[in-house]
Amino acid sequence: MASTEMNDMTLREMMDDSTATGIILKSNEPWREANSKLYYEFLESIQAHVSEPQIFDTIADFIQNCTDTLELMRGMQSKVENTYVSEEEINLENERNVWRLVYCLYQNRLMASDFHSQDEMDNHTDISEKDVIENLYKNDSLIREYQLIVDWLEKNALDTAEKLPSIEHFTDKTVAWENTLHQLQNRQNSITFGSSRAIVSSLDPDAPIREGKPLHDLDREDDARLEKRMFIEVRCGQLQKAQALAMHCGQPWRAACLLGWMPHHDPNYNNPRTDTELPIEGNPNRSLWKLCAWEISLDKRVGPYYRAIFASLCGNVQQLLPIAQSWQDALWVYMKTLLDIKVESEVRGTMPKSYVPMPDEYWKNEMTLENIFNELHASKNPIIRAQASKPDHLIQKYLILDQIPQLMDEIETLIDMGTCTSQFLRFLAHLILFLRHIGRNSKERIGNKVLQAYVRELIKLGDANLVAYYTATLPQEDQVKNYAYFLENVKDHQQRKRCLEAAEAANLNVEAITKLVVENIRHKNIELGSDDLKCGITASDIEKIDALDWVMFYQSQREEALWQTNALIRYFLTYEKLDAARNAINKIPNDSIGLITMEYPSIESTIANLTMTNNLPKRASNCIREYLCYRAYLDAQEGFAEWFSEFHRKPTPPKALPSYATFTEKVAYDHKKAQYNSDLERWKMTMQHHTKDAKQLLFNVLLFPDGGWLVDSAYSGDELPDHEDSLREYEMETLRKLCIPKITLLLHSVMSQMNEHAECVQLADTLASEQYQLYKVFPKDKLREVFQKFGESSLVLMDQKKDPWGYSK
Repeated sequence: MASTEMNDMTLREMMDDSTATGIILKSNEPWREANSKLYYEFLESIQAHVSEPQIFDTIADFIQNCTDTLELMRGMQSKVENTYVSEEEINLENERNVWRLVYCLYQNRLMASDFHSQDEMDNHTDISEKDVIENLYKNDSLIREYQLIVDWLEKNALDTAEKLPSIEHFTDKTVAWENTLHQLQNRQNSITFGSSRAIVSSLDPDAPIREGKPLHDLDREDDARLEKRMFIEVRCGQLQKAQALAMHCGQPWRAACLLGWMPHHDPNYNNPRTDTELPIEGNPNRSLWKLCAWEISLDKRVGPYYRAIFASLCGNVQQLLPIAQSWQDALWVYMKTLLDIKVESEVRGTMPKSYVPMPDEYWKNEMTLENIFNELHASKNPIIRAQASKPDHLIQKYLILDQIPQLMDEIETLIDMGTCTSQFLRFLAHLILFLRHIGRNSKERIGNKVLQAYVRELIKLGDANLVAYYTATLPQEDQVKNYAYFLENVKDHQQRKRCLEAAEAANLNVEAITKLVVENIRHKNIELGSDDLKCGITASDIEKIDALDWVMFYQSQREEALWQTNALIRYFLTYEKLDAARNAINKIPNDSIGLITMEYPSIESTIANLTMTNNLPKRASNCIREYLCYRAYLDAQEGFAEWFSEFHRKPTPPKALPSYATFTEKVAYDHKKAQYNSDLERWKMTMQHHTKDAKQLLFNVLLFPDGGWLVDSAYSGDELPDHEDSLREYEMETLRKLCIPKITLLLHSVMSQMNEHAECVQLADTLASEQYQLYKVFPKDKLREVFQKFGESSLVLMDQKKDPWGYSK
């Protein structure tokens, strides 16, 4: 059709530009690395065109990125003696073709939605076939779309054909049928390369058919090669190139025959200059030429590729299909025929003249797009039938049909199968983003599924900018989950900072993400045996402790940092990992409580306010109080450890001298005795200090103000506790039952070892006091053990001639 010369068809020029070299990459880099750069190049393309009208500039960049990478891969491959085409190269070429299709189809569709057609032919009384066709293309977006699909298929074929040798590589410019001519001119003489059979006696173009005799064998081979290459040029939309090949081989009549399809147009009817006569365009007998072309396409005496050329120009799909070797070839056959019939119907229905009728078979070839794709799926050619079910062609099919819901279902099937490569996921993700941008993403759930799969692939690459940008395209909840999953394996401090900076640049909820990271790591690897849990600090413990750094980056998260640290300490104390708990609590900066209270300037930052009032919001008050409880408990444990260590440093008295000791030995003994007494006095003074400190620290736990140790302050709010609060309260109650009896026994040990048995007995009153109600947290076995200790202290007191409570009789 003449549509390839329409002025408003700009796709061809854009596609030609896409073959230009873009960026220069090192030729010695592996092609896999070149392929992986597409992740970054596609991101740069999206970020370079942020406004809505620039969406097709982004698609053009996608096409260019694929083209540049293909050229690089092929350039590398050309340096090795290997004709094998890699699967990656095929997939990338298919992707590039899909982006071309997206560019042309949706640019036309979006423009058509804003275009109000007007019939301009009413302004002219003298119209031509060319005018009719131009007006049809201008006003009918569907016809334009058919032409764009044909152009797209021809451009794809051209990229492939350019890698094949042309006819010029096999012959110089020459006369037609030179071997036949040579043999006819030398009939009386024998020639070296004579034909193996009788040949034609004349050299007019119709001679082989008219006489029923062949050309010279070599000329027949040349003609077959020429006709095949001419058809390839026609298949690539290069009709003028096909004519040039015929001229090059000395067969101008072939070139002339290919001009008959051109619509007739006499520009002199509308020429404003009456003194100048313009040349008439096209073929006034185009309908007669078309019927002749139909007959040639049916003539078995003509070569198959030459018949296919005329079949493509007259819409004879039955003669054209056997030449198709791929899905794209077959689609081109159907679309070319459909477009030809549509244009022919418009011309014959509009022009006030009679035309030579076409055969009924011609009009029966008109099909809908849906029927065309059904035919492709049921093709007799097994190659075409198999290619019709491949993902790239299914995507192209639904884009052409503009069936986005079906496209989304097909994409979901591909994702669920789990066979998508990372590069294919990159393509699908950007296709989803494009459909979103133009408002055509009909199934948001599937789109999010694709984007999440792509984000998980990017996480494997480990580039924070890539992960952050595409994570931001997900729903809010999925953003937090996926980026937190990415951060879980980031260990280096500087790398963590870069990851958070990338998240901020992508407008992700950084505080929610860092919170989830800590929680995820804290909940990992907790299903261990009791022996593992009660051993020293493990690698899993260190990972949990180091994860707290995520909530230390921002001062605004100090309350969350305190909350997460408390949760981790509860875990460690439950399994008696004091060292791990101490390392965790040491992660909290000293200014944290002050920074939290600064968010509530009406609150005076004092220990009393932090532990004994409910002036702070519930969560802030509880986490600060819980933190202080753990600080008191760990300080108490540390104080006892220091007391215990010092207690066992008690000086050892010198051994008694035997009765036969010499004077020198007695002098030395007296010196050791004096040194011992001095060390003992010094130790007693030190022990008094350590004992006082240890008792104070231990009592700080037992007598923790405002309700007791690990008991939240009274809160006036009426909100119900959520699951997190319920679990926290359960864990805190469990710790009270575990730790308070332990602190009580440690305190009794300190006082009994220091011979303070009266205070040991008084400790029983503290436990029984209704003010503190500590007895309620004691399991029966622990309560029995504690009171047994108190009984032992009473016995010691009675041995000291005092009553059981330590009072003098």
